[in-house]
Amino acid sequence: MTNRDRDTTIVTTRSGGAGWFVAVLLLVIVAFGGFYLYSSSALDDGSDVNISIDIPDELVPAAPAQ
Repeated sequence: MTNRDRDTTIVTTRSGGAGWFVAVLLLVIVAFGGFYLYSSSALDDGSDVNISIDIPDELVPAAPAQ
């Protein structure tokens, strides 16, 4: 068997900019949508939500005596 010298092979690939374009486009769309919802007061409809939870006295354990 013969011994061959092994050379290091470097493979470089270049990708297109389509992935970055799609990412930036989605970021712009999300930012525009958020600005639109914020400026049109669609997120603040003026309704007030009040939540109260009443627990019956028999379900609350008594405090231990000291």
